[in-house]
Amino acid sequence: MSRIPMPNEELHIDAMPTKAFFVDMLVRDIPLERAVLDLVDNCIDGAKRMRPGEEPDFHGLNVSVHLDGDGFEIADNCGGFDVETARNYAFRFGRPEKAASTDYSIGQFGVGMKRALFKFGRYFEVHSTTTKQRWSMHVDVDTWERDEGNWYFDFANVEEGQFADAEVGTRIIVKRLRPEVSRQFASEHFKRQLSEMIRSHQRQFLAFGLAIDFGGLHLTNTDLRIRSGGQFNPAIEEFAVDDDTDAPVNVRIVAGISESSPTAAGWYVICNGRVILSADRSESTGWNSVAEQKDGIPKYHNQYARFRGAVFFSCRDSKKLPWNTTKTGLDASTTVWQLTFPKMLDHTRTVINFLNALDNSIEEYGAKASPLLVALNKETLAKEVEKFRGPATFSWNRTPQVPGPKTIKIQYSREETKIQSLMTALGVTSAKAVGEKTFDIIFEEQGGEDQ
Repeated sequence: MSRIPMPNEELHIDAMPTKAFFVDMLVRDIPLERAVLDLVDNCIDGAKRMRPGEEPDFHGLNVSVHLDGDGFEIADNCGGFDVETARNYAFRFGRPEKAASTDYSIGQFGVGMKRALFKFGRYFEVHSTTTKQRWSMHVDVDTWERDEGNWYFDFANVEEGQFADAEVGTRIIVKRLRPEVSRQFASEHFKRQLSEMIRSHQRQFLAFGLAIDFGGLHLTNTDLRIRSGGQFNPAIEEFAVDDDTDAPVNVRIVAGISESSPTAAGWYVICNGRVILSADRSESTGWNSVAEQKDGIPKYHNQYARFRGAVFFSCRDSKKLPWNTTKTGLDASTTVWQLTFPKMLDHTRTVINFLNALDNSIEEYGAKASPLLVALNKETLAKEVEKFRGPATFSWNRTPQVPGPKTIKIQYSREETKIQSLMTALGVTSAKAVGEKTFDIIFEEQGGEDQ
């Protein structure tokens, strides 16, 4: 078979995606709430560049978010970014190898801002000011998509000069929202849900002093505390992975007990200050692993509603952290997670052993007389989980003084009409009181005496 001669330029096969296909695939797999969180993350990275360190002071820095059925806007005073960054890095799809890194970044994947802008609508503006430059860009997505050969965005204006601190920051505006986005942005339920997500996932930065305004409401960080004091101490374990490199991953695990709250119980996973998993009670953090090992962890139920665990991962190079690109879950294949996970299981088991003992104590003596519960309430105070430093072993007084005679709980069932009849006859208002009253009557008739 003879070969058909072709010019050199015709030896290439065009594999470039269409812009419409690229944009559609880019935005498909990220929930709308997560796209908003990505933009907040970018603001926080700007704050980190201004105030570096693992535990910076963000007081005086603020982020403002406004959304409704007509549009979206986010603005901050977190340093802005210059023309070179905008031209060569910020709007590239993915993070170029030469892009400047931010120590302890939470927006390292290079897709968050672009994905959010295309996710929201068909027109967007970006305005940014540093102390030496001011620039802006306006993108009509419909027009940009039709120009298949041009993957560039154009600056609307660029100014050099000296700009006051009050002008420094970034502002993003999105209009002509996608219909499904417009409906959600107009929903009060969606807004309440989103504001709670921001409070939860950005709780540590709010605690550092960052002000976040959401639709005129000043957000406060969610509560994550563990009780300690007296004979009750949480487990605290700290270690480093890749500590022979210039970017070790520092890991801190804190596990203990708090107030009984089925919605707040579970594990919290935090990467460079960003909460990735919140109150997680799934197999991802070891729950329901009984079948996998002899001393595994049972499936969560409300007996464990006092459990609180937090694992903090901190690294200058955020690529080493065990999170996925949407920061909605874990990358369990990472070395740091594989080294951390077994330790979390050990601490979960220790705390669960205590909670089982506490449950038995309450069952045996009643909530008011349980020596463990009395001691827990009397001796401990709740403390923000970030403030615990180790190492420490989870412990409690296993033989507290019994505050009264041992009791045994009696349970039985009878027809409701009979119970109601006895309530009337005995002058009590509950089935429990009927049981207690009838027991006391029979006990006295048998000549019994209180011990």
